[in-house]
Amino acid sequence: MKGRRAELTALCLAVVVAAVGALGGCAAVTADTATGRSSVAVPSGTTPESAPATVDTAVPTDPAVPMDQRTLDDRLARASAAARDRGSEISIALLDRRTGQYAGSADTTPVTTASVAKLFIADALLYRESSTKTPLSQDDRDLIEHMLESSDDDAANELWNEHGASDLVADVIGRYRLTATSEPYDGNWWNTETTAADLVGYYSGLLDGRGGLERGGRQDMLGYLEAAKATAADGYDQRFGIPDGLPGESTVAVKQGWMCCIANQWLHLSTGLVGAGNRYVLVVASREDVDYPDGWPTVTVEVDDDRSDEPRDEPAGADEPTVASTPTEVTSPVPTATPTTTARPHHYVQVRQYPDTTVTTASDDASAAHARETMTDVVRILFPEGRID
Repeated sequence: MKGRRAELTALCLAVVVAAVGALGGCAAVTADTATGRSSVAVPSGTTPESAPATVDTAVPTDPAVPMDQRTLDDRLARASAAARDRGSEISIALLDRRTGQYAGSADTTPVTTASVAKLFIADALLYRESSTKTPLSQDDRDLIEHMLESSDDDAANELWNEHGASDLVADVIGRYRLTATSEPYDGNWWNTETTAADLVGYYSGLLDGRGGLERGGRQDMLGYLEAAKATAADGYDQRFGIPDGLPGESTVAVKQGWMCCIANQWLHLSTGLVGAGNRYVLVVASREDVDYPDGWPTVTVEVDDDRSDEPRDEPAGADEPTVASTPTEVTSPVPTATPTTTARPHHYVQVRQYPDTTVTTASDDASAAHARETMTDVVRILFPEGRID
């Protein structure tokens, strides 16, 4: 995901499956600080408005058996341990729309959205079209399609810059009452901040119309998510997490996100709707240490001998789109020409090169592949049969 950077110290991976509440209501999430687990109170007595058959937002009403809670708790623990072993910390939560069953951990931890913010851009523009009766141009509609299906950054940038930038996020925050979501601190859409629980609230509101988006706009949104491409516009593999982890599901509609590096770590998100009737809402987010088991890529840089500001093991700042690098081994001084009055003594060092997505797509990066595998492995541990139910 090119062109994205954020400064974030919190580290989380959240898997959230959330219920859709009544029109105008929402599920209330509460956290147990002792266990890190969450519970959700789901409004009862109503069913969301149904949509055309191509995008089914109605909750299935046939009888369902809740998952065994002890088994689920064991899988949550094993998934967390497996992720830690791979250099990633995770938070996981699960809610079945049909039964109201929920289990979770750290789903209120802040996380940067990366490309998941493209949901907010599309929602705000489609809502503006219906509420003001001002049709979007065909060009804008094509950009929304590319932005959601192929995670096209250029399409997102054009829509963002042309139609209000951070005001788009503010609009969605207000309409969906996303209390833990905030506009990007630097005006860049990818640095919007949210939580897994708020993303659950967003998806729930999208399904039942609570955010004010008319049925046609909701159908467009969900249709694009269901048609998400295996490979993003920049060549990045976006099948990680939900798509590869749940091959047995009949319906999967997702929006993925990724960027590097935040405190020398990869950020990945896999979010969306799973199962017949969109029974589940699933959100997965992770922060994983950048690592290259087969050896770090390096670059040779020249360093003045009398300077104290040699490259350090720190990421570039949010306003410095440079590759973060770490000195590893200083080689022997390289002979140079006879110094003149302006020459300065210098030597060369090999520095680690990070997959900074402000300057590279990282589509073939080994550390990115490792982080994607972690995401998919977590989903597979939670749902080893390749489907949730």
